[in-house]
Amino acid sequence: MRTPAESKRAGTRIGAGLSALGLLVLALIGYGGTPTATAKQPTKLQVSVFPCPIPPSDYFGTPATPQHAPLTLSVAAALAPPKGGQLYGAKFPDSTPSYLLGTTSMTCTGRWGSADGAQIMIATPTAGHARGVTMWIHAGGVGPSTDLACPYIPAVLSADRAFRGNASLCGRPSGDVVHQIPTGTPALFAAVVWVPSEVKDPNLTGSGDGTDPTVALYTARVIPVVAGNTTPSAEGQMISCTLPVAEAQICGASLEFFLAKESEVGAHVRAADLTNMKGALSAFLVEH
Repeated sequence: MRTPAESKRAGTRIGAGLSALGLLVLALIGYGGTPTATAKQPTKLQVSVFPCPIPPSDYFGTPATPQHAPLTLSVAAALAPPKGGQLYGAKFPDSTPSYLLGTTSMTCTGRWGSADGAQIMIATPTAGHARGVTMWIHAGGVGPSTDLACPYIPAVLSADRAFRGNASLCGRPSGDVVHQIPTGTPALFAAVVWVPSEVKDPNLTGSGDGTDPTVALYTARVIPVVAGNTTPSAEGQMISCTLPVAEAQICGASLEFFLAKESEVGAHVRAADLTNMKGALSAFLVEH
């Protein structure tokens, strides 16, 4: 038979065990007492946005007036800038705001082609302009948009040959390492590119200009021949990043942010396929 002291100690242990069990049950029960069947949604964060102004000269001769992106943006925690990174925002005429992820030491400029609709964001450090992040949101016109990704995505190369009659604008150095990323969706394509520091790719600003490698992500939607469209074409977008190896995490975060938030391909694939694309992109960057 237990003494009163032993019974008290046993009761304490049982009570503690029941309390722990109770906490576990509460953790597994949704509000209102019913089991939670769906995974918890990613936490959203309000992230500061720094300006990426468009030069006044780009507006010359147009009725458009300069506008600015909001000073904050709500993003999933996984897409928030890592340490040393920050978001830059630009507001192009007749478009929703565009965002680029770079480092805190950069100056950002937006470029707008009023004649053809080109939209580009360029973020560079105050020193060492061979480094930086460049994003093409719109290349400007069917031809440039088709040309943009043709050196890196075979389906776009085929469309460019049909569109141009040759592939003279689709060359790239043999030193480039290119990996196709499956999208899970017909007519949508993506490819990640790694350019060693000693290789100069004329399509990628900053590559081969120093001791830092360049990474880039190209996405495209190939438009097939249909009624009223006699030749295939493509709508290409891209982002490239040239930073020191010590800041490689910024480049990785920048490419992932572009894929998930800025690219048309990322916006039109299924959620599961987008997750797989992010995984393939991350694995490639880790390997290189």
